[in-house]
Amino acid sequence: MAETPRRKLTTVMSADVAGYSRLMDRDEVGTLERLIAYREAMAGLIARHRGRVVNTAGDSLLAEFDSVVESVQCAAEIQRELGARNAELDGSQQMRFRIGINLGDVIVQGDDLYGEGVNIAARLQGLAEPGGICISGTAYDQVHNKLTLGYEFIGAQPVKNIEEEVPVYRVLLDAAAARIGLGVRPSPPPPPCGPAGPGQRQAASVAPARRVYMLFILSLFLAVGALVAGGLGEERGPRGSFAKIEGDASFTEDTAFMGKIGGNVVVAPGVTVRLGGKIEGDLILGPRAVAEVGGRIEGDVINHGGVLRLRGELDGSERHEEPEDYDGPAATQLEAPAGAEGAEPPPLPPLSEGEAPRGVPLWLSIEAMLATLFALVLVAAAVLAYVHRGDGTSWLDSHYRFQIRTFWICALLAAIGAATAPIVVGIVVLVLLPFWLLIRSVRGWRALVQGAPHPKPETWLLG
Repeated sequence: MAETPRRKLTTVMSADVAGYSRLMDRDEVGTLERLIAYREAMAGLIARHRGRVVNTAGDSLLAEFDSVVESVQCAAEIQRELGARNAELDGSQQMRFRIGINLGDVIVQGDDLYGEGVNIAARLQGLAEPGGICISGTAYDQVHNKLTLGYEFIGAQPVKNIEEEVPVYRVLLDAAAARIGLGVRPSPPPPPCGPAGPGQRQAASVAPARRVYMLFILSLFLAVGALVAGGLGEERGPRGSFAKIEGDASFTEDTAFMGKIGGNVVVAPGVTVRLGGKIEGDLILGPRAVAEVGGRIEGDVINHGGVLRLRGELDGSERHEEPEDYDGPAATQLEAPAGAEGAEPPPLPPLSEGEAPRGVPLWLSIEAMLATLFALVLVAAAVLAYVHRGDGTSWLDSHYRFQIRTFWICALLAAIGAATAPIVVGIVVLVLLPFWLLIRSVRGWRALVQGAPHPKPETWLLG
């Protein structure tokens, strides 16, 4: 004798595959295998949350739960689990389920469910985004203050064969919250009976992490600009980079020189030079001259009123002497006479009356400005990550940990590159640093947008 139909109040979950026909057209066997595997994973999670699978027809699944809270928790875990599996597949192979949940009255006939409660769940599933969840107003009333998920009211929706429209809420999984944080226009505000405060709070919590990645990307453009400015400036040097001068050298024009100088170095009054490498003799600065030395000075620094900015080592001593009067015309180029070892340095030309010293070259000013901005933007990103670390969920904290580690590694590599810039190793480090930062930032950004934790927050590599 057939069982008499009966009614009861229960929670119904309806799920199906988005774009199932398209997937089957491309790869029937592979799609069917994935569907079976995904259904098995879903069934396991449903059983863990004390639900039961009612039936599976085609690409759909219908399940029942005694608890609305358990059903929404289960749906969220299903989407995260399937999202992780999809991340390992090509886009054309990914299988995304849409899920709808409704608390309502149903008719029970054997193991099957029928009636309005099931129809509403199916309608909600159709409104959900691929990989998303929609719940009815009756379900929302039971869960909105019991779970850490967020909710977004998307309006009252018509349902076939039901006179009244059904209030529908989108469950803000991590991916949905991230999309709102990225500037997607929010839906109209919810009715007074169900404010979407938790969703707004979760969306707001994603925004700082997104800004940190944006600051990282901005900083790498500044780093590239500084490298380009420095490279262009050095190309303007009269001897080019990595030159070698056996004897003395006199700089009477704003110059960048990279390489070894075997004798004394004289910087004329009002001239700015940038030297990288080794100076085996003395460095003699004229009045108001500026010398930036990033290498080693084996002799003394004799300063007649100039400025020395030393980023390397000084084996000798530095002494300041009153400017002297010099006779004779000024040289017009970098002088490096062969066999000049032991020769007296050429005289420093005097400043004419009223003559102003030459300023810092434009390329050097631009390089310094961009390098300073790079450091400031990088520090701002780190401060933002430190401030918001611990405010969000554990998956979001993994991004903040990754960002903080990225800052410290970047600062270490930049310091190593700057200290070793006079040699090839330092230049290689500085050139590769922006590419390293770009790859880490893009990979972290991609995981954030997907609402996933960073897979390797402690890595020193590319992330």
